[in-house]
Amino acid sequence: MKTFLVYTGLTLLNFAVCFFIFNYSFNQQATPFLVEEQRVESGLLMLQTTLPAYFVWSVIVSLVFYWIAKRLKNKY
Repeated sequence: MKTFLVYTGLTLLNFAVCFFIFNYSFNQQATPFLVEEQRVESGLLMLQTTLPAYFVWSVIVSLVFYWIAKRLKNKY
């Protein structure tokens, strides 16, 4: 159970960091050049595409960390 909580925390942390980096860079680069309607539409598209993509990526990264940790534990 402890391992599950650690990797769940790793997944959530990775998800949050990836999303905040994307959101910060998008706001710095694109937002000043968009009109209000485009900002709303862009925000909705971000929620539909970016959030699920980062969540899936976070799960994949956590599974890779788990796999590597398990292999190292068995090796040594």
